[in-house]
Amino acid sequence: MNYIKVLDDIFKQFDGPRFGVRLWDNKTTYYGKVGDSTFTLYIAKPSIVKRLLAEGALGFGESYMNGTLDIEGDIEAYLKLRHQFKYVKPSLRLVLAKFWAELSKPKNREGQISYHYDLGNDFFSLFLDNETMSYSAARFQSDKDTLGKAQENKLNLVCEWMDLPKNSRILDLGSGWGGFAIHAAKNHGWNVDGKTLSDKQLEYCNTLINQHKLEKEISIEHQDFTSLKTNKIYDGAVMIEAIEHVGKDDLSNFLTEVSKRLKTNAPFYLQFTGRYKPKLVDPWTLKYVFPGGHLPAKSEFLDAVSTAGLTVEKFEDHTDDYKKTMESWIQSLEKHQINIERMFGKSFFRLWKLWTHGAHVNFEIGDMSLFRVLLRKP
Repeated sequence: MNYIKVLDDIFKQFDGPRFGVRLWDNKTTYYGKVGDSTFTLYIAKPSIVKRLLAEGALGFGESYMNGTLDIEGDIEAYLKLRHQFKYVKPSLRLVLAKFWAELSKPKNREGQISYHYDLGNDFFSLFLDNETMSYSAARFQSDKDTLGKAQENKLNLVCEWMDLPKNSRILDLGSGWGGFAIHAAKNHGWNVDGKTLSDKQLEYCNTLINQHKLEKEISIEHQDFTSLKTNKIYDGAVMIEAIEHVGKDDLSNFLTEVSKRLKTNAPFYLQFTGRYKPKLVDPWTLKYVFPGGHLPAKSEFLDAVSTAGLTVEKFEDHTDDYKKTMESWIQSLEKHQINIERMFGKSFFRLWKLWTHGAHVNFEIGDMSLFRVLLRKP
């Protein structure tokens, strides 16, 4: 199969900004409109083209991670171009190449070892804010806001929407590094019960709780928040970017279980990455970044809310906040590239570079959105 001509059949259909494609023969062909090229796509060998045709996002992501595929220049310009591949008109050569690639790809991938890693607090501290260690979208109220200030703004927003008196007991589903729990206890006098599945996050939270002398106000335990094992009844609940781990099929049951543990008229605040149209998470992201994850579509979420007997008080799109948060994370990640590669290797850094830039593009083009929601138990 002549993969040089296959690629030419694809890329000659694009007439947007100019870009280059450099192949294993070290020759660069330019496509798009006249002008400075925004990026150059490098493909090291023909077998990579076959992987791209047969495996799509998974083949692309793994090839980028191991360096047999690279994007020199503006990586987001190429990622935006990838979203247009669905509009490519297939030539006979492209149809045959894709058919052959599908036919010859490995049939059993179950034995393949997934990319396991122990991220640890040291890694996340390289790009999250020092003030709250929040691994979720911030709330930018001014162009002058630092990431730390914007994360404090987010926590203020959560508590403002909840609007509960002192001594209220709150269920914190997916506690992260304890940013919300500490903020709520210190600034509002709330008592917080948190659930986490991360031993390292739990260790970090307990250290923080002890430092702030909030042992009586905050209790965080190692427990799967998607399978609640408590019979306590709460004045309110908070879930900041954790419902994405519940899964589409379990969404209604999960919200019903949370509802059972809320008092009448109790608020339930959620912040999550979702979509306006249902869509599966791509296989590369599922394998390396977001195992078992699902980004709920607005309709899926609202149907589950209704089934659970909860009411929607506020439903707001704050996607711009995630774009700005991602920009800050990307800047910090790339600033610490040498440290990250020394700690975890080049492939690990390339994984996180690709994921953060890809997420930023998805928010920019509207493929993903940030929703902030206030539910209430009738």
